[in-house]
Amino acid sequence: MKKANIIIKDNAPYSLDFEDYYFNSNDGLNESKFIYTNAFEFSNSQNIIAELGFGIGLNFFLTLKRFLIEKKENQRLFYISFENFYIEKETLREIYKKLNFYDEFKDILEYFLQFYPPCKDGVYRFYFQNCFLDLVFGEAKEKLSNLSFQANVWYLDGFAPSKNSDMFDKDIIKLVAKNSSVNANVLTFSAASSLKNALCENNFNVKKVKGYKKREMLQANFKGLKEEKYDTLAYFNTPSLNKKIKKIAIIGAGISGASLAYELSLRSCEVDIFEKENTLAQGASGNINGILSSLILKPNVLLGEFSQYAFLEASRFYRQILKLTPEGVYEFAYNQLMQDRFASQKNNVLFEIDGNKAFLKDGFCIKPQEVVKTLLEKSQAKIFFEHDFKGYSYINEKFILDFNNQISLQDYDVLIFAQGANVKNFLSYKYMNLSSVRGQCTHVKPFLDNLHAFSSKGYICPINKEANLQLIGASYDRLSQECKLSRSDDLQNIENIKEFLQNQNLEIIGGKVGFRSYSSDRFAIVGQAYDEDFYLENYKALLWHKNKNQKKLESFKPLYFSIAHGSRAFASAIVSARIISSLIFDEPRIEKHFIHALHPARFLIRKLRKGLI
Repeated sequence: MKKANIIIKDNAPYSLDFEDYYFNSNDGLNESKFIYTNAFEFSNSQNIIAELGFGIGLNFFLTLKRFLIEKKENQRLFYISFENFYIEKETLREIYKKLNFYDEFKDILEYFLQFYPPCKDGVYRFYFQNCFLDLVFGEAKEKLSNLSFQANVWYLDGFAPSKNSDMFDKDIIKLVAKNSSVNANVLTFSAASSLKNALCENNFNVKKVKGYKKREMLQANFKGLKEEKYDTLAYFNTPSLNKKIKKIAIIGAGISGASLAYELSLRSCEVDIFEKENTLAQGASGNINGILSSLILKPNVLLGEFSQYAFLEASRFYRQILKLTPEGVYEFAYNQLMQDRFASQKNNVLFEIDGNKAFLKDGFCIKPQEVVKTLLEKSQAKIFFEHDFKGYSYINEKFILDFNNQISLQDYDVLIFAQGANVKNFLSYKYMNLSSVRGQCTHVKPFLDNLHAFSSKGYICPINKEANLQLIGASYDRLSQECKLSRSDDLQNIENIKEFLQNQNLEIIGGKVGFRSYSSDRFAIVGQAYDEDFYLENYKALLWHKNKNQKKLESFKPLYFSIAHGSRAFASAIVSARIISSLIFDEPRIEKHFIHALHPARFLIRKLRKGLI
């Protein structure tokens, strides 16, 4: 991700990187409307618009304003825009003011700037009314290769091909085709023959039409891929459901279930949540306080990259949806290994690193029970307490749910497991390794007036004034299943924060025991349930056929997992809810390397690829 070099020249933003204007300085609004935002019709249900060249966001803001005026019931807009030249938020605001656009777009622009991400590669979601903006930072070719969506409309709005040939080259247009639905429309200001030829080569019907205050421009329509996609990773793909989803059942009312309920509620379907306890967030989501932070590992370690992404997107989500304000978190390196990791991340915009400490300005000390409760209230999901899930059957494409001491319920199109540590009781996969880890937090009389949460070998939350206590934690025990509080664990929690104590004797006034589910590779398990027999039969020769086209998955029952989030569920559950929603409703997805790392079948696939089965 690069920073854009912009000046205002002739009353328009001018790129010093490409020596070209972002748009017509005399009539930019009408030009954008003519070429892009008014040149197509919205579909009645789901619209996916993709754009190469977000720039100052003018096309998106115009598209959104039109959509909000014209939208019908149950109509949604997904807008995916790619940008590799970062404009600072203050510069964006200044540009709109200098162009006299600010008043017209003030409300949308200020909302957008409030949650504008830092200068870091990634896919960042903004929530508008019935509209989702995915702002994709990074090199377009790499990001287009690593994303999966089927756009109905494309805006090709980079700088002129003569100035920015990379944006319109054959490889880019091939990836545009890969991410297009049949009959997708391509809109662009350009009439360059190189672009026309690239579109034709990828099975677009191309025509020249009258341009805006110029002789001509191109429009195109996609006729479909010429040949079937060659897919060496077909075992990671999820078949589309191809049916209308009316009712969804979620097992578990912790943060995984609550974030799913909220996300799914935005898709106009009925959501029921089943909880075995008699109130919310009694499991690992039930601590009185918790910390939203990120792992700090060395660069290019996928677990660390995902942890950063999930952390930042969760922080942005809580700010957008719950109106929370991050006060920041301090992470401390307590050994040489961590110190080396900190040093390797000194230029990461998420971490302000100074010696052995890192300040994460997007971090939170959250109140888990309040977060879960508010998300469920916003979702308007129906919650069934004291429903201890026993199992399910799937008949005539509908789920029937069975419970201990409750009547069975039926007619669910989709079932999602979002339980905590006891989820392993309902899974029969031989190669999925899950563990239940006991964690004990300790409640002490307030002793440290810290504005920010501190995380080292142990962690300290700021004082909880309502409860008049301070939470420290947390123990980590894979062997014990004891539910009662342990005095030795309390003492160990205190020992783990001794670097922050000044010969203080802490007064223990309570605590909480919770059990978290972990996978063997520390990633959560997120995605569609898979048929183990199908994998063993069809991918048994994967050791020798890794680079060959793989058999596509058949249509399996719509059972999904958002489980094994470990101690960082309040980060990873948010992104996981988006992933599952995208799988159910065939929406734009996050980057493939993250989806593959979270995929429920990954443990089996690794063994097959190594010839261990």
